[in-house]
Amino acid sequence: MLHLLPAEVALKAMEYLPIQSLHAISQVSHAWHDLFAMNESAVYRNAAIYHLFLSEEDIRVKPASQILGDKDWKSFCRRALEIERAWRGKAPSHAKEIYACGSSVHRIKVDEENGLLLTTSQNGGIVVTDIKDNYVLWGLPPNFIVEFAHCEYDRGYFIVNRYDNCKEVWRRVVDMRDDQCSTLSPPDAQMLSAWAEVTAQWPASTRRGHFRAWALLRMPEMTRAFRFSYPTLLVASENTVYIWNVPEGRLVETIRDIQKLRHDDRLGDINYVEVSDKYAFICGSNQIRIFERGGGALVFQLSTKNIGPKKWHVHPLGEDATPSESIVRPQKLLPEHTNIFAVIPAEFKAVHISSDGQFLAALTNYGVLVLIPGFQRVISGEAQLSDVAVQINLCPSFHMRRDLGIYLAMNGSNGKVTAATRQGIYLISPEMDMGRFTADLPSHPGFVVSRLTGRFEDPNLLSSITCLQATPTAIYFNWTPTRQNGQPNWANLDNHVPVLVGGLVGHAHVNVVHGHPQVHIPPQPNIAQQPTNHQPNNHAVGHDHGHHEGGVWDININEDNEAADGMPGLEPTTFELADTDEDNEWEDEEEEEFDEFFDPDPDAFPMPVDGHLDPHDPEHAAMHFLLNDFFFPRNASTVYRVSF
Repeated sequence: MLHLLPAEVALKAMEYLPIQSLHAISQVSHAWHDLFAMNESAVYRNAAIYHLFLSEEDIRVKPASQILGDKDWKSFCRRALEIERAWRGKAPSHAKEIYACGSSVHRIKVDEENGLLLTTSQNGGIVVTDIKDNYVLWGLPPNFIVEFAHCEYDRGYFIVNRYDNCKEVWRRVVDMRDDQCSTLSPPDAQMLSAWAEVTAQWPASTRRGHFRAWALLRMPEMTRAFRFSYPTLLVASENTVYIWNVPEGRLVETIRDIQKLRHDDRLGDINYVEVSDKYAFICGSNQIRIFERGGGALVFQLSTKNIGPKKWHVHPLGEDATPSESIVRPQKLLPEHTNIFAVIPAEFKAVHISSDGQFLAALTNYGVLVLIPGFQRVISGEAQLSDVAVQINLCPSFHMRRDLGIYLAMNGSNGKVTAATRQGIYLISPEMDMGRFTADLPSHPGFVVSRLTGRFEDPNLLSSITCLQATPTAIYFNWTPTRQNGQPNWANLDNHVPVLVGGLVGHAHVNVVHGHPQVHIPPQPNIAQQPTNHQPNNHAVGHDHGHHEGGVWDININEDNEAADGMPGLEPTTFELADTDEDNEWEDEEEEEFDEFFDPDPDAFPMPVDGHLDPHDPEHAAMHFLLNDFFFPRNASTVYRVSF
């Protein structure tokens, strides 16, 4: 009788089927086969939304060509499912060291669409690296970018702090005219001088990674943290939030009294900030407060005391659960029968919101991850926080040490979260089942957790992570390098910054010629000298630039990918989304279409097992610098990419 349903109803029913079942339903009858064949594109597009491969908002704001490239929706779902399985440790994943960005990396930003990796250095400077071919495209030397600079990036704009509390905005040159910059907040002479100098040093062949001075945003007071989500930059001082439109260089809103005492609680020290189209998120040591944009009303406040009863803790599975080609291992989630925060309330370290505004994640200093799916429903009063919030203790064997949570990252709108703690780097994603469409709460957490293994389990090195980023196909983080050859000695200091002048990595000699292009400097508004700004996390760290002296650097570069003496060889990424011709791969296998989306090892609710990870001695030899009550490690650090 199903074939008698109206086509619209039948297609609606298909939206709720697991993707592995879609081909099977087309074999039920000739009528179903014809219906499926005529609507295959719509069926797989809806399946992509149902399985959280992308959101309805993604489809609304992005053209299909941007999402699919030269593939169709079926190929998109096939590849997305493979990534999902690799994310869960059920398919191959590969680690690659992106050594061209240097061995003193502090912050990381990724533009996979354009193949760009942006990194700031512990010693100052910013470098733009080609992700695929591992060479430097462009950069600004340490005399122009402060030590331990925080960096934000989105849609071709990068933003960094500097010593005078201003925020510098740079824009990709291929996205703008040569004479274009912000008219309301033009770059100052220092930025334009820096741009002129580096422009003379980098060849046109690397232009896709070049940036030009766009704006200088002058803060009304000393600020502690900032976050950029195009087109909005949120900057927070101790008691005020400033919201800027970056393309326009315009301050559009001010939210005051964010520390105001409410229900006998204060926000506390600001550890992190986040911004969406509707809300400003301020992560304080006592609470996360959420303010409505366009008025500044406090709409929600979250503390670890009011999260709810759904608690789980992580335990490892056996090694036989992971394919030999994968460095990701599935984990078990076991019920937590005690109140994680019963003795001492935890401190929130970071908060993120999904691009569609529907999923919130926060990390505490105890290494507990708080996940709130359907976050907007909690704000509107349609759901209770205690009914939807989930707590996952990522560090159960560390017995509530205060410094376990390190970094948190979120990928787009699909609910995938990556967290770094002293116990490991964890990958968390929502389960692909029908539970979220039912009224009953599931008896399991609704999330799947996996963890990086092998060399990425060392607690001493995990504690030195200063950045972690997630994209649809990979995660990026800083880690100790396997090689330190090919790194120049800048200003006679052994600080291992990469080439920041002249040409491609691999040129034996780089000559910097004096004689820069003429620069027209627009009139600059007056600004009083501000005190030095020292700030951690997505906070900014301020240091004096010092005097820049031009000159000639002769740099010897080892361009090949051979391992350094005594170090293991590097295994390059073997699967790149853009490099795989999936149409050719599948064109002769139409008879076995059902197996394309078959998961041979579906997720089952975890059964209790005994498991304990014995942590290493937490002491390590990295030298630290105390900055405004926060410690920053100064140690060898480069970027690793784990691709799925």
